[in-house]
Amino acid sequence: MNKVRYILILFLLVTGLAASAQTATEQWSRAKTYEQVLRDNLWNGSQNINGVRQDSTSRSHAGFFGKYEGGQMHDTWQAEQSWSAGAATASVKHIENMSLKGSFSFTQTEGYGMCGSMFIKPGFYPVDVLEFTPGRKTLQTYSFDGGISYDIAPSWRIGALMDFESSNIAKRKDLRHSNWRLDMKVTPGIMYHSGDFAAGVVYLFRKTSETVDAAQVGTSESSYYAFLDKGQMFGVHSIWTGNGLHLDEDGVNGFPVKDFSNGAAVQVQYKGFFAEAEYSHTSGTIGEKEYIWFRFPADSFKTRLAYRLATGKATHYARLVLDWNGRELNESILEKVTSNGISTVINHGSNRIATEKGFTLDPEYEYITDKVEVLAKAHLGIDKDIASQIYPYIHTQSVTTYGANARVKAFTGPWTFTAEAGYCGGRTSEDSWMVGEQTGVQTAPYRLQDWYDRQMEFKTASRLLAGLSARYDIARGIYTELSGEWMHGFDLKYLAGPDRFSTTLTIGYDF
Repeated sequence: MNKVRYILILFLLVTGLAASAQTATEQWSRAKTYEQVLRDNLWNGSQNINGVRQDSTSRSHAGFFGKYEGGQMHDTWQAEQSWSAGAATASVKHIENMSLKGSFSFTQTEGYGMCGSMFIKPGFYPVDVLEFTPGRKTLQTYSFDGGISYDIAPSWRIGALMDFESSNIAKRKDLRHSNWRLDMKVTPGIMYHSGDFAAGVVYLFRKTSETVDAAQVGTSESSYYAFLDKGQMFGVHSIWTGNGLHLDEDGVNGFPVKDFSNGAAVQVQYKGFFAEAEYSHTSGTIGEKEYIWFRFPADSFKTRLAYRLATGKATHYARLVLDWNGRELNESILEKVTSNGISTVINHGSNRIATEKGFTLDPEYEYITDKVEVLAKAHLGIDKDIASQIYPYIHTQSVTTYGANARVKAFTGPWTFTAEAGYCGGRTSEDSWMVGEQTGVQTAPYRLQDWYDRQMEFKTASRLLAGLSARYDIARGIYTELSGEWMHGFDLKYLAGPDRFSTTLTIGYDF
């Protein structure tokens, strides 16, 4: 009953806001924002920078923001409370035979009471490293992208886009650590257009890397422990300098991870219909030089479909994204041999210890007029994993997540009011067995059960999400905006509390 009551209250709030916006009589001259310009052109959601020239509206944005986030309903690696501040600027500019698009941003976040994953983006790679001493972390993120599209002939365009992000994080309490992360993507492409028809093709290259450099300052009577998660929270739990964790090994700088992706994407547009198909293959390694502890090849396929229809003063958008990915985790069998004072590493092969397959479906509908914008989204995700770290034990896991949310923006004079409400949840199932009985194996794989329980509950627990914001356009594109978000979970068993909230203050300039 509590769930139904919350949903009804938020539904009435959203629909009331939409109705008040449509009946407002005050007139206000308002130019499209940078975000609206980008979403209006269906090509801007694709990998082909040349599609930016399917529109002719130039727009820029700059802004500063401050954010606070707190509450007990959070993932195992998130902060109990955090403060963030940052600045960003972005622009798209069209001239006679060329279009330019670019952005730059910087964000610094101070998180308190943080432990768990030592990675900057937990879950991005197939393994994880956890530590268990709550403390303060400082995260800095720099990002920029730049793209150019040029008309080389009446119906042909060439161009390229580079997207670059660099992050660093520092934990200030033992077990302390410092990380450096790089994420770079380059997408050169070509496009043909004639009347209502356009088609393009793009080459995709992406490189990511991150190194976790752990350290302990001084001496302590107690030892600091860490955990290497090799999938489904099965792995190695020991003192952080233990050999099985790979955090402190001779000849290796920290815990380095990197991958390279190559692929291609093709796009087709006819009138208001747009479609893109994208494939990429990834080769990843954990370790360096001859100490390659893990390899993780992966494949992904993504399809984007979109349709735009203008009817009178209203514009309708329908979008659909389907994403499939598969990844393996292979652990190397290494032996260090010393002969005549010279040490060499012999690779005896590898064992496949984990396999992951995932599918996501994300449809959305958007309705835009001069007085109101409505955006409705849904999500369905299915992940199936198999882990077999120690023969003959096999563990399978299936996780399904789902959700839907709606957002309404209402324009009344210099004010823009936004209300958002959503609901999501999920479920998980597991199974385990032995492929052989008489193997002589006495030890089953170790699972960090309490952390696994909290992580899965956060991922699949039913929750309600709500958000409100108010923006005031001061003059000549300068505005200020205050927003707040709230999340409430139901029937929690392992998480410390049911609520999570945040508030953000922004000062921006659209021009």
